[in-house]
Amino acid sequence: MYYNQHKMKKTVNDYVIEVKEVTKVFKPLDFWKRERVQAIDSVSLNIEKGEIFGLLGLNGAGKTTLMKVILGLLKPTKGHVSILGRPVTDGAVRCRIGYHSELPYFPKYLKAAEILSYFADIFGLPQKTKKAGIAEVLELVGLKNKANTRIKGYSKGMQERLGMAQALINDPDILFLDEPMSGLDPMGYKETRDILLRLNKRGKTIFFNSHILSEVERVCDRVAVMHKGKIADVRSAAEIKRKYKNMEKYFMTVVKKAGES
Repeated sequence: MYYNQHKMKKTVNDYVIEVKEVTKVFKPLDFWKRERVQAIDSVSLNIEKGEIFGLLGLNGAGKTTLMKVILGLLKPTKGHVSILGRPVTDGAVRCRIGYHSELPYFPKYLKAAEILSYFADIFGLPQKTKKAGIAEVLELVGLKNKANTRIKGYSKGMQERLGMAQALINDPDILFLDEPMSGLDPMGYKETRDILLRLNKRGKTIFFNSHILSEVERVCDRVAVMHKGKIADVRSAAEIKRKYKNMEKYFMTVVKKAGES
């Protein structure tokens, strides 16, 4: 049995992200007659303003594909997605979201300040405030003293934090993070966790994919589990703790049940 978010009683105005019956099918573009792949199957999901929402799932569950559909990077085969009540293709909406991809790549010869200046120009930030904006996001992610250090001298954790800074340069209302803790050591987990909590205190809505269950448990207000392209369950962190004691037990229970249905 899979989760149906339509049962929830909140009104449209309570949500900043709405996913309605979204399906995504990939059709091979070759002559080998390979079977099509249904990566997302009739997914409905609503994200509330100001919450930290975690999307969990095994590898290949469809987490990254769903995020890319929500962001408009992939077109859904069926269904509809809206952000802040409007289509994500709306330019005004795009200016209010930030996206940090998994394993971000930045040219090693550039400095952090140069990279952020480039993205600030893309968003049309005024020149008179751009320098202060770059300094602010670098301080927020703990890279203020590394602004003029070339990326080739950055650790994995520092590169992840730079990716976070890039996603924040336009001061977005909603932040999308694809596996922001992938490949990090325990110190990197803590640094990323602290950044997420600071951003949330500033009123940011945060939607992120992860398989680091312990960190999801520490920061998320609500969690969804995705299994084989479907949403298997959605519930609050408080309810998970009360009913299942910890995130690992919750996740394993939901995945096992979904696999049996």
